[in-house]
Amino acid sequence: MKICIDPGHSGPFEPGACAGGFNEADINWYIAKFAMAELKYRGHQALLTRGKKIDNDELAFRAECANEWQADLFISIHCNSAARIEADGTETYYYPGSRWGEQLARCIQFCMTDAMLTEDRGVKTADFQVLRETLCPAVLVECGFLSNPLDREMLTDSLEQWRMGAAIAVAVEDFQKIRKKFNPLAFADE
Repeated sequence: MKICIDPGHSGPFEPGACAGGFNEADINWYIAKFAMAELKYRGHQALLTRGKKIDNDELAFRAECANEWQADLFISIHCNSAARIEADGTETYYYPGSRWGEQLARCIQFCMTDAMLTEDRGVKTADFQVLRETLCPAVLVECGFLSNPLDREMLTDSLEQWRMGAAIAVAVEDFQKIRKKFNPLAFADE
């Protein structure tokens, strides 16, 4: 399968959530790199929507990247933040009405919370541009809360980042098995 991985935010221009001297854009990029490596190891093609740092905060190019590449799946990786430092856990979003987006979100949510032992904040719908404009099943995963000291420790540890990337790759494989079961021709050209 062809999986487009989107490390959310863009670096110094738009770093996303910031806490404890860390910024979301960098953490997202490292998790995305590990996910890409794990997916390639499992025989998939994987493409990142951006390099480590870019100089804008545009969102449209992220969906366009997946659409032009004719990706089978789109996964946007993020870290959450909240005013309450007690807020913690993982949640995964899909576009309302996307049956396969919902299934992919469920696979990722299960694998992430199982592997990382994070609080399960559930699978939710959202009208995010990157989900709405992507033609293939698309999800946005909030891996944990950068604003929570325990989640931040996990999010900024390279071994834990690799485990998150591996969990995403396992979820893709689980999704592929489910989709083939319900639609044997879905990936017939592989």
